[in-house]
Amino acid sequence: MGESTKIILAVILMILICLLIDYLSNIRKLKRNKRRIVNEYGEEIDIEDVSYKMEAVSSYFRNKNKDDVIDDITWSDLSMDNIFKKINNTQSTVGNEVLYDILRNPLKDKLELMKRDNIIEYFAENEKERIDFQLLFSRLGYNYDLNTTLSLFTEIDNSKNKLTLYRVLRALPVISILLIGVNKSFLFLTLLSICLNIFISFNNKKSKVDVSGFFNIIKVVNVAFKIHSKNLSIINENMNDISSDLKQVKKIKKKIVSTNPNSMLSDLNVLAEYTNMIFLSELITYEKVKETVIKNKEYLKSIYEFVGTLDSLIAVSSFRQSLDYYSKPKLFISSNKSENIIDFEQLYHPLVENPVSSSLHTENGILVTGSNASGKSTFIKSVAINQILGQSIFTTCAKSYKASFFNIYTSMALKDDVLKNESYYIVEIKSLKRIIDKSKAKIPTLCFVDEILRGTNTIERIASSSEVLSYFNDSNCICFASTHDIELTYLLENKFENYHFEEEITDNDIVFDYKLRSGRAKSRNAIKLLGLMGYDEKIIEDANERAAIFVRTGKWK
Repeated sequence: MGESTKIILAVILMILICLLIDYLSNIRKLKRNKRRIVNEYGEEIDIEDVSYKMEAVSSYFRNKNKDDVIDDITWSDLSMDNIFKKINNTQSTVGNEVLYDILRNPLKDKLELMKRDNIIEYFAENEKERIDFQLLFSRLGYNYDLNTTLSLFTEIDNSKNKLTLYRVLRALPVISILLIGVNKSFLFLTLLSICLNIFISFNNKKSKVDVSGFFNIIKVVNVAFKIHSKNLSIINENMNDISSDLKQVKKIKKKIVSTNPNSMLSDLNVLAEYTNMIFLSELITYEKVKETVIKNKEYLKSIYEFVGTLDSLIAVSSFRQSLDYYSKPKLFISSNKSENIIDFEQLYHPLVENPVSSSLHTENGILVTGSNASGKSTFIKSVAINQILGQSIFTTCAKSYKASFFNIYTSMALKDDVLKNESYYIVEIKSLKRIIDKSKAKIPTLCFVDEILRGTNTIERIASSSEVLSYFNDSNCICFASTHDIELTYLLENKFENYHFEEEITDNDIVFDYKLRSGRAKSRNAIKLLGLMGYDEKIIEDANERAAIFVRTGKWK
């Protein structure tokens, strides 16, 4: 046996060993993945242990750019990123992105919500099928650096011109090497072409030109074909039919997808990566795949959303199992303002540990008063969050929940804008104006305002606040507002229902029970809190005396 034959056999043996090790590694990984999926289902997610690049997670939603969504102010006010994290037991980037989109697009269609619920219930009751689907989605994996779906919202550009250029540049190193034998000066051209191609590859990577984003879409298509082949009636009856979309993209599923970066063979990619840069392999593949994906983007959008929705609804099923209790809301369309309603029993905030629940029935606005830290803001946020969850994932953190379909807006955790040179008051009145504009719509508005117009003086705050809240009440709107201005509870007592939170004050402490009570607040604790924080006794005494004089006379002295 010659030396050449021995070397070839050694190389073949090495490759076979690598393939065997890689195969066994994948088997072990699959088993670990299955154990993880089984163990995590129905378990409460600790959001402190979760870290996402929310800009990447929200990319699908922002690329769609739809109207009538949960706007950025409301999403931020309610800390909805954390609500998303609490629910997100998805197994893939596509599931991640679609779940986020679902939460930001509350429905006003009971039938569509019922269809989502049918799928949620199916996977809750059929463990084997659920695990099979989760394992399938887990093969897609996560990649928070991708803006995968941007290509689905992009117009076709001059890709063919770039493709031709890249092919010419790829050939240059090979041609110049062959010509070195003719003239050694071609060595310089070889080095120059290699350096140029590496520079182009690096430059495009900085510009986020990454073929893996397109390959991820191709992987989603392959998963969609596998799901479609199962022909499950629960999916056929409750999801959009993607048969025609799959027919249009059947050639795409045959495209080569990227290799597993954890593979033993991927160690060889250290050298292969530089080879790819020299011959512009990834850029050429990128241009080829980009053209194919963009041409079929409408079909691919439907497929992407189909796969992502299934992954998302399994995550919702897991979220439901993690809750102490939940209910499916009774939602309906109000034909006029008199039919607007919110009615719930033992409702709680899903992010609060050991929450105190609240019950309420109202067809009018709610004005909530109470001392600092007594629970006003948490309560109105709880209602807002549960209305969003009810209209998006057909789940509420309550024993029962009945409400109209609403457009939902908040004006709560606002800040001044230094870059725009806008004071807190300007930011706040702009925030309220957007709600006023939306309250004229046919679909009723449910709005939540925390400490209304606190950015201005007392006289104008009370005068303006009473008129703004009256306007909400007279519009097609139910408004939940919190305030420290007791005057508003008298000015608006014929339009708003009064509720309050209170506390128990002892010599050394203030204890809150966080229970919602009917009527206006009758206690104050701001000065008491100064004492508990160690302020000088003279400050406390003088403040109490000044407050007492104002209560007796109605004048400040």
